[in-house]
Amino acid sequence: MSWQHLTIRIYRGEGKTKMDTVNLYILCEGAKLSSISSYQKALTNSNEKKQMKKDEIETLEKFVNELLANGAVIEDLDCFFYGFSIPQISKEFDLLKIYQDDIVINIELKSQDVELEKLEYQLKKNRYYLSHLNRKVYSFTYVKTENYGNIYSYNGIELVKSNIAEILTLIKRKEKCIEEDIETMFKAKEYLISPINTPDVFVNGNYYLTGQQEGIKNKIIKGIKNEERICWGIQGSAGTGKTLLLYDIAKTLSSDMKVCVIHSGILSEGHIELNSRLDNVDIFPVKVCGVSLILQYDCVLVDESQRLYQADFNCIINAFLEEKIYCIFAYDYYQVLSNAEMNRNIPEQLNKIVSFRESKLSEKIRTNREVASFIKNVINLSHRPKGYMNYRNIEVLYAENYKVAKNIIDLYTLHKGYQFISYTPSRVKYNEIDKFAHYTNTHHIIGQEFDNVIFSMDSNFRYTEDGHLQGRVHPNPDYIFYKLWFQGVSRAREKLCILVIGNEKLFDNLLRIKMQFEE
Repeated sequence: MSWQHLTIRIYRGEGKTKMDTVNLYILCEGAKLSSISSYQKALTNSNEKKQMKKDEIETLEKFVNELLANGAVIEDLDCFFYGFSIPQISKEFDLLKIYQDDIVINIELKSQDVELEKLEYQLKKNRYYLSHLNRKVYSFTYVKTENYGNIYSYNGIELVKSNIAEILTLIKRKEKCIEEDIETMFKAKEYLISPINTPDVFVNGNYYLTGQQEGIKNKIIKGIKNEERICWGIQGSAGTGKTLLLYDIAKTLSSDMKVCVIHSGILSEGHIELNSRLDNVDIFPVKVCGVSLILQYDCVLVDESQRLYQADFNCIINAFLEEKIYCIFAYDYYQVLSNAEMNRNIPEQLNKIVSFRESKLSEKIRTNREVASFIKNVINLSHRPKGYMNYRNIEVLYAENYKVAKNIIDLYTLHKGYQFISYTPSRVKYNEIDKFAHYTNTHHIIGQEFDNVIFSMDSNFRYTEDGHLQGRVHPNPDYIFYKLWFQGVSRAREKLCILVIGNEKLFDNLLRIKMQFEE
């Protein structure tokens, strides 16, 4: 029996950012030090040093001096989180002061004038992220000037002119503040939405794109509005937010043109709901793709483009080249599921088109770092996380046979809130995986994500002598076992359970990974 090696690109960002509060007076006293960035890291006990630029330091100093000149004392300047970023999202706040059971104060610092619309948008976006703390949010922007700074506040409706006295009143409160473990207060899953799994949230616009997503979106929208004859590509690995970005672009374009999204897979209930609720946007499975359909639209967006059949790809590209229809492709070559998809290599074909322009999503925003690190360890036993990694949200279970496995799966899906994903069956030659053929399989969940995922591994997997995970050749020789495996486990946003069936040697290896980094 032949075996295949696992070669999949995995997110490399590991470890855990931790930050304590700092006293702004003490921080500013070190402003003239050449080692100010290291000093800030030491003061906040952070394992990530923030590079403090000259303008940032001068603006912070001016703000602190203005507070002191208006009656602030050193203890009022205590308990500020400086430069905190929400893990996975890279959403940064200049200053946060969080009272334990009361309010949160957010102050953004600007070294020069910024358009008021941009100030309002930033504070509105900040308030969205901070609203999950279930505290009243006070939002300010301090803009440095020659004399006193200009201060604005956002009251939840509009940006209004404010003053230093309003900030001073708030920071003088005597209630106890949060001083550490701010990371535990922000769960990425509360902000990272999937248009397919949470269509209601998407349709109502209750989400924000990351800065990188916004930059790519603005470039594509501007190019299309300027009628540039460019074929656009969005490339990114699992969890970078390709689908959200693609659907957000479709929703934006639909105000001026007729748009369709082609999904290179089976439409889910989420797709069907979006179809019924989005105006001027139609969503189709790739199997109905054809010239007559495409020519009805001004712009065609393709999700999971790496899975396109050659005829469908040619049809869409010809519509772009000959009929002047705008096209946007989202893809990741590493998420192909079959040898045929790998050999077609649609992303490579796209890159050979002269007018093609590719943008890359590199920021990992969906996949839990703990889950991503564990997957990487499973792929290669010699891998070690760069920093401390707690695998508390990873479970490794064992079942003697498929009957026991089904009982465990039913427990986790019916009572513990997990989604079980089976391997796509062969339909060519029987294999043990066919015992789960009636469950949702890896081809059904393309482009989707779930909070908690349970996935199985059996005798179809083993480790080589040098510790690399290896999968058998799938009974349908076009499918690739390890690609199906990665497709399944990478759908987990928060918790991952791997159920090993009748393969004790494999189980022992996975259990060692799980326990090695436990407290």
